[in-house]
Amino acid sequence: MNSPDVIILGAGVAGLAAARDLTAAGLRVLLLEARNRLGGRVLTRHSLQGPIELGAEFVHGAVEEILGVAQEAGLALREMDRRAPRPSERSDSGAGDFFSAIDAVLAHASGGEDESFQHLVDRIQVDPAIKARSLGMVEGYHAADPAKMSVQALADNTSADERPGGERQFRFVQGYDGLVSALFQQVAGERCALQLNTVGTAVAWRRKHVVVRTAAGDEVSAPHLVSTVPLGVLKAGAIDFSPRLPDKEDALRRLEMGDAARLSLQFEGEPWVGHTSFSEDGFLLIGEPPFPVWWISRPAPWPVVTGWCGGRRAGELTRLTEGERVRVGLEALARVLRVDVGRLRQELRGGLSYDWRGDPFARGAYSYAGVGGRHAGAELAVPVDGTIFFAGEATQSDGRNATVHGAIASGMRAAREIGGAKGS
Repeated sequence: MNSPDVIILGAGVAGLAAARDLTAAGLRVLLLEARNRLGGRVLTRHSLQGPIELGAEFVHGAVEEILGVAQEAGLALREMDRRAPRPSERSDSGAGDFFSAIDAVLAHASGGEDESFQHLVDRIQVDPAIKARSLGMVEGYHAADPAKMSVQALADNTSADERPGGERQFRFVQGYDGLVSALFQQVAGERCALQLNTVGTAVAWRRKHVVVRTAAGDEVSAPHLVSTVPLGVLKAGAIDFSPRLPDKEDALRRLEMGDAARLSLQFEGEPWVGHTSFSEDGFLLIGEPPFPVWWISRPAPWPVVTGWCGGRRAGELTRLTEGERVRVGLEALARVLRVDVGRLRQELRGGLSYDWRGDPFARGAYSYAGVGGRHAGAELAVPVDGTIFFAGEATQSDGRNATVHGAIASGMRAAREIGGAKGS
């Protein structure tokens, strides 16, 4: 494309949403994506038996950013029971559900200076089982290190779940990548050029002029840039901004990229029947390593069971090969179900996982705010001299970070900001 109005770095859902709205407003967009595919941290593998999610899987809440696109595209969603998960009979008793444990601890937070969740847990007097479950929830659900996570930001995340429709939860029947395709189809193709396998490495800028250099040594320029590059990549300094952006560097220091390891196992039957039962919404929370949480991602006749580990322990799993993760996961699931691991191996039809920390274009699962970082996402999102704009889930400080709908909303916000900047 000659003389684009806007360059967008990243063709995940934030970049696609920005491209959709910008092209709808008549602007010419050059969309650069480092991977050989669209979608970013939405990654769906398709087999003859159906989709398997290796990235985002759930739609958290009845959110218009996703449901509106799904309805327009005719994408089928299956609603789940999102009542507060309860621990299995193998866990310690007496602490209620995991969400309530978080609430019980947050009730002791002071209204003044921020602190880490671990510090809060250590200084209060509550049931040790509640402490254990709340820490497990921070690591498992938020993929966070409790010693780093901001209590104030965690309270914001909890409040976001209480918004109207926040209690509802959905899955895409035919795969989350259907949303990615639907967003891309909404982009006005005649005003958007897409380049895959294009890694941005440097950004030179002055007011209303940006030059992006790629790993191949090419240069492209435009009056505006939208960076939807994941937080982990920005924190690693993989893109060199010249002149530097000290305010953004400060915001990045107060944000953290969480870790998570997931393993999806596909079986011919349902080996857990008659041995133990998942909850009505298909979850089994045991709180024990290597995978403290299990859930049924897809029902029979070709059920897929997913093991999940978030936070500090996830790194131990991501250092294994995929084959080793499958072996460890099968052995762990056999213990949980109290069945012979040999039976599971016989019924296993496939095992898939993905190392998001090792992915150079993600460098982690999703973001959370460190101590003092409650508003750091919003600070990262502030436009730079009407020229550089930031989007992506980490730029949301309203409790919607770490979500697909938050990422989409951030791309829409950046498009609106560029509309205002064009007139200034």
